[in-house]
Amino acid sequence: MGITLLLVFAILICLSVPIAFSLIGAGALAAFLSQKYPIEVVFHRITGGLDSFVLLAIPFFILAGNLMNTSGITRRIFDFANALVGRIPGGLGHANIVASIIFSGMSGSAVADAGGLGLIEMKAMHDQGFPDEFSAAVTAASATIGPIIPPSIPMVVYGVMAEVSIGRLFLGGFIPGLLMGLSLMILVYYMAKKYNYPTSSHFSIQLVWKTFKESFWALLTPVIIIGGILGGIFTPTEAAVVAVLYALFLGFVVYKELKLKELWGILIESFHTTATVTLIIGGAAAFAWLIAIEGIPAKLATYMQSLHLSKTVFLLLFNIVFLVLGTFMESLSIMVITVPVLIPILKVLQFDPLHIGVVLVLNLMIGLITPPVGMSLFVTSKIGNVKLERLYHSILPFIVPLVIVLFLITYIPSLVTWLPGLVLK
Repeated sequence: MGITLLLVFAILICLSVPIAFSLIGAGALAAFLSQKYPIEVVFHRITGGLDSFVLLAIPFFILAGNLMNTSGITRRIFDFANALVGRIPGGLGHANIVASIIFSGMSGSAVADAGGLGLIEMKAMHDQGFPDEFSAAVTAASATIGPIIPPSIPMVVYGVMAEVSIGRLFLGGFIPGLLMGLSLMILVYYMAKKYNYPTSSHFSIQLVWKTFKESFWALLTPVIIIGGILGGIFTPTEAAVVAVLYALFLGFVVYKELKLKELWGILIESFHTTATVTLIIGGAAAFAWLIAIEGIPAKLATYMQSLHLSKTVFLLLFNIVFLVLGTFMESLSIMVITVPVLIPILKVLQFDPLHIGVVLVLNLMIGLITPPVGMSLFVTSKIGNVKLERLYHSILPFIVPLVIVLFLITYIPSLVTWLPGLVLK
């Protein structure tokens, strides 16, 4: 049955059937053809796979990100970031990256970062004379930091599927996320010098203080979310709810830029995104159950062990496989299909699932900006009015520093595990 399951799934994917329906259809058809399990079991596993309190964090983080993009929070963050680093050659490019690092502590989504902050960032960069394709490339690349620095929707999904502490995963992303931001800023500096890109106004303590005061309440968001989780005040799921309530408070009470008539549209957009994500997770739960019960992960684990690969070689192959997958498939789809198979192999080969989880998520984030399927590229192309062909060419230099960071955290696990070990002993 295992071969039938994988074959049907591959055929449905080749026929361009949406990933969620490919997963569900493959499971149902394989069960029907084999007659080993009732079809009803497949659909029971779909609902069972969604029966997790932790997964409630996903719709709330999605909603929080959409609220922040509408309530003036993102604009104030960008203004503050520009006041801090705008004087460095490449000015607004650096502000773009710093704003993404700050916004990472709020939304947990690369696409929310690219779509929300991106609109403000690319308009400002266009007005200052930056090439549109460069602006779009910086925006898409910096948005990959979003799911690495906590909170992170992909880390929530991985934590549930791999049974790894989400709090530890969140902490494990801090140092890699900062390294991503630093590496991208080095590249922007080099390109700014090479192509003589514009620089913002002179650094001013008064301007930094002014923009800090204006963005103070927005900057408190990551402090509240991460501080609350680490302080044991609330769980990651409850933190997502707090993020929504705080975004509503800022939008309606503090900044007064969020209108009641806009709320319905924000809710509908969040419902659509949540429905897509949860249907994929549910379909993957059924698919993974059938794979597990057929013993495929155990067989693969035994086979990998028989190859006697060194950890260095295994990690190299791991990164190559996921970087290639990211060029053809959507990141969440890759995760929900592969993680159930991956975890038994990691246990047999004695890898730390915390370390591998952060490495996996970074692989998937690079996939978001890798042609031809990178979702962030589609978003920034649309909102920046840049042709995809031009953006495909412009994004390539930005993939290089991110891949360097990927291999750093792959072969120096302490960059991921040191902070969780220090804070959550």
